[in-house]
Parts: sequence; C-alpha cells; structure tokens
Amino acid sequence: MDTKLQELLIRAKKDVFSGNLGDNLTTFKGDGLDFREIKEYEIGDDVRKINWTATAKTNSTKINIFNVDKELNIVIIFLVSGSMHFGSVKMKQETASEVVAHLAYSAIKNNNRLSSLCFSSKEETFVPSSKNESTVYQTTKEVLNIDCLEKQIDYKKLCDYINATIKNKALIFLVGDFYGEVDLSSIAYKHEVYSFIIRDKFEEYPYIKGEYDFISPIDFGNTTVQMDKKLASNYQALLHKQDNILKQHFEMHNITSDKIYTNEDVYLRLTQILKG
Repeated sequence: MDTKLQELLIRAKKDVFSGNLGDNLTTFKGDGLDFREIKEYEIGDDVRKINWTATAKTNSTKINIFNVDKELNIVIIFLVSGSMHFGSVKMKQETASEVVAHLAYSAIKNNNRLSSLCFSSKEETFVPSSKNESTVYQTTKEVLNIDCLEKQIDYKKLCDYINATIKNKALIFLVGDFYGEVDLSSIAYKHEVYSFIIRDKFEEYPYIKGEYDFISPIDFGNTTVQMDKKLASNYQALLHKQDNILKQHFEMHNITSDKIYTNEDVYLRLTQILKG
C-alpha cells in the first residue's frame, strides 16, 4: 500500500469510528417498524398500510409510512474528469479520495452494503457490493490513483448506466466538481442522491494578473490569456451563474448537495452536510 493511501485510510477510519458520521444518512421509506409519517393514499400504495383512524377523522384515505429497518444499498460514484487534476492547496482528486474513504468507512461501520464506481463517459472501474472493509481499501485506491486527464463526465451516460445496473433503490453518493450541464433527474426519482462538489478556492476566485498559458486537462489545448481583475470577475460571475443553475436542479429533484474545498477538513464538512 502506498504511503499516501495508507495515511488517508488511517485518518478516515479514525474519524469515522470515533464519531457518528452516517448514523442518520437516509430517510428511505420501506416496510420496517419505525413509523415516519401519515400521508394521503395514492394509487399503487399498499392498502395494508391504510390508517383507518386517520381516514375516519379526515374523510380522506390515509396511509402510514415507515422508515426502512434493513441494511442499505450504498453506491459511491467518483466522477472522472480532467478538471479534478487541479489544486492550489492539494489536488481535488486527493480531496475526493478523502471524501470517498470517509463515506465508505461510514457505510461499513453501519453494516450496510457498499459498491463503488469510477465513471467518465464510460465505466472506468467498478468495485462489487460487499460489507467487507477490503471494499473501502479498493474503492479509495481506485479514486486516488485513477488517471483523470483527457477524460470528461457524461451525465446522460452515467444516468443510463445507473438505471441499467442498479435495480433496487440505493443511496447514491456522487463525488466530483460538477462542471458543465448536469442532469440527474432520471436517477433522483428512484434513488436517494447526495452530491459532494469538490472545488479549489483558487479556481473560483482566480485573482491573478499577467499573461498565463492555460492548458485544458481534457484535450491539452493551450490558450494564452492576459489575466486581470476584470477578466477574473467575469469568469467568477459565469461560474456563479452555472452553480446557481446546478443548485436549482438539485433542489428541484431533492438531491442533497454542498461544496467541499481542498483546504477544508473533510470529516467536519461531511458531518455538517449530512446533518443538513
């Protein structure tokens, strides 16, 4: 095991097993005994769950909803894109690896089944579902070491892949920087989705001055740019507009999301995000 991976896993395991990250990750609905709420009956609902007392009081058919009391099917997906190969403090890909390690250990600690996927415009790597700690090691190793350069995420193909391969309802963690047009609507209606947006402060606030060569991590195209405060502000405004669209999309489809920066404490931020 390489030194960086070993240090990352030791730190993540210590954080997770000494804290409570992931104890209340999900609001899955199922057939368990943990009562959640009463709601209006809809065609297709289980008639065995009709609450006759509430129905009689309201003259409208009501049913009981329960939280799941069985193990969860957790899937961690790393969005492989050349833009993850960047960082002013540390690489975004390394930060993503920390996020993945914490989530993976949390899944195992809570006795859930875990599988993972690295996806660009196709399946890059896949770790099958398991409750063994070895899955944490393999998952984190793949995310930390995969070559992101010259790759770009295709969200349509990702959603098609998920819909074709994940048949049962799952708790899906997406980890990436979420640039470009993002549409997760076709998976959000069936699965519970969390999106962790990995960013570097410098790429959102690039206040530098002078002539710079910018090289695309996707196709290695080279562009020379005369950077100044005005150009940086225009870029920042465009990125802010895109992120607002992204936020609206997530809210519309009940996808929990937030940003984690490369200079932040990963465990602390994850705890804050998952607590809502």
